[in-house]
Amino acid sequence: MSGLQEILVVVLIVIVLFFLPRMVSRPAQAPRPPVQMKQIPWKWRLAVFVSLVWLVVAALWLKPWAGSPVMFAGVGALPVAVFWGAVWVLTGFQRKS
Repeated sequence: MSGLQEILVVVLIVIVLFFLPRMVSRPAQAPRPPVQMKQIPWKWRLAVFVSLVWLVVAALWLKPWAGSPVMFAGVGALPVAVFWGAVWVLTGFQRKS
C-alpha cells in the first residue's frame, strides 16, 4: 500500500509543479523597451584602453609566468589599480557634491 501512496505523492507534486502555475498565472504584460545605456565618454574609453595596453606590455616585458610575478604586480598591476581606485574615489566625491 505504501508504494501506491508514493506514486500518488509524486503525481501530485508533478501536477502542482506543472499545472498549478499555469492556472494561476498573471495576465500577459506588455514587453518593456530595452534600456538604453549611457554612451561612455571617450576619456573613459581611452583610460580603459591605456590600462589594458599597460597590463599587456608589462606582462610581455616582465614575463610573470617565468618567475617574476611580484615585479609584475608592482610595476604592471599596482599602478592600474591605484589609478582606477583614485578615479572611483574622485567620481564618488564629485557625485556627492
